[in-house]
Amino acid sequence: MWYQRTVFYEIYVPSFCDSNGDGIGDLQGIISKIPYLSELGIKGIWLTPFYPSPRVDNGYDISNYYDVDKTFGTMEDFKHLLERAHEYGIRVIIDVVINHTSNQHPWFLESKKSKENPYRNYYIWEEKPKNNWESFFAGSAWEYEKETNEYYYHAFSKEQVCLNYSNPRVKEEIFQVLKFWLDLGVDGFRFDVINFLKMQRDKWPDNPYENGKQLHKYDKNQPGILKFIEELKSFVSNWNDKFLLGEIGEDYLEDMLPYVGKEKLDACFNFNIGSIENFDLKKIYEELVKCEKHQIVPTLFFSTHDMKRHFSRLCKEQVNHAKLLAFMMLTLKGVPFLYQGEEIPTKDFRPKSIEEIQDIQGRLWYNNAIKQGFNKEEAFALAYQNTRDFSRSLLEWKDEDLNEDFYQFYQTMIAFRNENEILQTGNYDFIALEDFVLSYRRTSGNQSITFYLNFGETEVLLPKGYQKVLGTQEESEVLKPMNAVALCLGKDESLKL
Repeated sequence: MWYQRTVFYEIYVPSFCDSNGDGIGDLQGIISKIPYLSELGIKGIWLTPFYPSPRVDNGYDISNYYDVDKTFGTMEDFKHLLERAHEYGIRVIIDVVINHTSNQHPWFLESKKSKENPYRNYYIWEEKPKNNWESFFAGSAWEYEKETNEYYYHAFSKEQVCLNYSNPRVKEEIFQVLKFWLDLGVDGFRFDVINFLKMQRDKWPDNPYENGKQLHKYDKNQPGILKFIEELKSFVSNWNDKFLLGEIGEDYLEDMLPYVGKEKLDACFNFNIGSIENFDLKKIYEELVKCEKHQIVPTLFFSTHDMKRHFSRLCKEQVNHAKLLAFMMLTLKGVPFLYQGEEIPTKDFRPKSIEEIQDIQGRLWYNNAIKQGFNKEEAFALAYQNTRDFSRSLLEWKDEDLNEDFYQFYQTMIAFRNENEILQTGNYDFIALEDFVLSYRRTSGNQSITFYLNFGETEVLLPKGYQKVLGTQEESEVLKPMNAVALCLGKDESLKL
């Protein structure tokens, strides 16, 4: 499949490139950067939601699945973006949110009019909260609606109302949404929180608690989801060569495995690798080994719009460390997903007051803390801890912000991957970790390349008689700390530690 040969670049539409000076990214801004992305070596882009939306959750609260939010442009702009990207050989996958809609979506506006409305059963309504389920953001997941004197269910903010997939009409509606965009020529979808779909109405057990925090056990991965995904895969297969990527809201590979396979999703985001809070080479290695054991092609990333940038979070803004992680992402077996601006490199945005926090998750934590009696400083600390604004600030594309050497390193590494079959489809002969040196050999046909990444503080001796293919350091008999090399070796050679 083409996606296995592709280096993707996530574009968070509201903050990627502002073409009209209103402080918000837009489709024309993206179009203007297509040549830049092509020059960088990108072959695929993932666009976050750009549909009409009140933008309570920055577009993940969709009020119309069939159009473009005027903040970002027009449908003609989107068609131009798609055409322009394809001209440069760049495929485009788009985020689609099918777990919930905005409370301003026409379906929900109809649904809340009366209990007899034809759209009532598109959502989950109850006379009283059925259980103790909490929102993944903060507070109860049940919201009272006075017009019909009932409660509706929302897994995230109260403005993001969960759809009822026990109603066959909902599935039919969603399939028509996918058809619309597939007919326009998109190359695939990234499905937001797809394991959260609500498939049943007859069982509502309470979620358990651990150390005072609710464990989300019964409000995700419900029976029936996998059957639905098989139907979805079958439906999309009517269009050739489309990539289906799932956001599975889990931290453990074992919980993601059921969603990926021939009759299911092509891949899922491996948060078991990408979302680590602090750099942990042993943890990364162990998760890579698990993926190989289960024959899963992992997605390779350390930053997205939902987490702090890894340049700040993992690398502590040390360029050599960031280069080493880039070397890793672009030489491991898997599908790399770069996040906008990491090639510059871009640091975290750090809000200094609640006024600077835009993310609904952070603001909800603040408001709930104030209601519970916390003072403003304590409430802001909780908001700061839980906001996702760190990676969402607008890229200004100033020349002085670009580290030319760092950018060229990314460009060289991406070209290296694009030009070598081994790095696109090659398998592992081995993958190993000894002390702080990660090593792996990838082979395709009769060719192989061996990689050594030294995350430690001491030099290690390289094998004799090697042919250096690429590296982060000058030619040397030793591999220096925080450096990496790619070597052509005989298969019996190994690194001398």
